[in-house]
Amino acid sequence: FVVAIPALPAAKPWMDDGSCPPRQNWTEGQDETLRCSAQGNPRPRLECAKDDGEPFPTGVPRPVTRAHAGTYRCRATNALGVVVRSISVRVDCEWGRGSWGSWVVLGVLGGP
Repeated sequence: FVVAIPALPAAKPWMDDGSCPPRQNWTEGQDETLRCSAQGNPRPRLECAKDDGEPFPTGVPRPVTRAHAGTYRCRATNALGVVVRSISVRVDCEWGRGSWGSWVVLGVLGGP
């Protein structure tokens, strides 16, 4: 006996805040993953890159440095279309090890 499984309807790629959060916070020194996935039929191909053009895979844990802070663009493609989503990654640093922000001199100690 044969069971027929209906084919899923064709659909262009799509991503939403749940599958590809637009703001992600990482911690310096921890292993983190760029969280982004796309849906569609046929299954979309997903490619992400940092704003400098350097490819950055999703779903692969990596030790985080301050250099990972920035904007990433993820592009999902299938035969029916293309969708692009931007992700802003913030890297939190331990105070004792420095900060990815700027230092400001608040005052100067001096003699008479």
